[in-house]
Amino acid sequence: MKKIDDYLKNLDRKVDYDNLIDKFMENPIINKFILDNDLKHNEIIKGINPLLIFYEENNICNQCQGLKYCKLQTTGYNSSLVYKNKKIALEYKSCRYNKQDYVTSNIDALYVPKRIFESTLDDFDLIGDSRKTIHNYILDFLKKYNKDNYMKGIYLSGKYGTGKTYILAVIANELAKLNYKVIFAYYPDLVRELKSSISKGNLEEKILKLKQTDILFLDDIGGEFFSRFIRDEVMGPILQHRLLDKLPTFFSSNLNLNELSKVMRDSESSLEAINSIRIIQRIKRMTEEFTLKDMPRLS
Repeated sequence: MKKIDDYLKNLDRKVDYDNLIDKFMENPIINKFILDNDLKHNEIIKGINPLLIFYEENNICNQCQGLKYCKLQTTGYNSSLVYKNKKIALEYKSCRYNKQDYVTSNIDALYVPKRIFESTLDDFDLIGDSRKTIHNYILDFLKKYNKDNYMKGIYLSGKYGTGKTYILAVIANELAKLNYKVIFAYYPDLVRELKSSISKGNLEEKILKLKQTDILFLDDIGGEFFSRFIRDEVMGPILQHRLLDKLPTFFSSNLNLNELSKVMRDSESSLEAINSIRIIQRIKRMTEEFTLKDMPRLS
């Protein structure tokens, strides 16, 4: 970033500071900074260089469309004004796009596009009572949950197109911002991958990863082709481990839990019913169940 002399070298020798300050005051951030710190005219002039740098960088950042388009010399870092020791200065922190890269590095997205994790709570659609209730639970979870204060995850059911995956992605994104390690998997594809891992000899490694991640999201459970082996030898131990270790797990499904219980068995035998109910009981113990009844608004 150029210094003040570079910007003013083509101006008259006598700088019109008042005009320059008026220009700065049109920027709401600079305006607030000057008023909050009760800066006098001579203090502003002494800090004209960092003010001008901030002014120019802020204009660039406001038009930025992503980290790869960054036009600053300090790529991925934007400036903020500080007043220390009676001097105006600049501090640099990761910009919103740089933070997003950091966030997505905390999310292991299996069979889902990482772009869905650009979703934030600010974009959450609050139409309908069910979404408002879910939104309130998310806020409560983000506020209260930590590794010493366990809270249940969510089992989210609803018809196709109601926005279940989007809601789970919002939660995953917000938890990744808090530096939790997240696995977010599209469950039908995860099942296929786990089956293929048997022949590859790395099934136990994948199961251990699903057991131990800070937060696990299983999207569209019940949408897979039923497998007794996956139910009893894979998902059962994973859910039991996470339940005992108090590791939150989030689910989405087109089916409510009663309907899921029926599709998780391949016959009406009492043994199949018991094995299916075991899975459902674990899910019930580790989640709050919500049903989406309203379609999201189209943007």
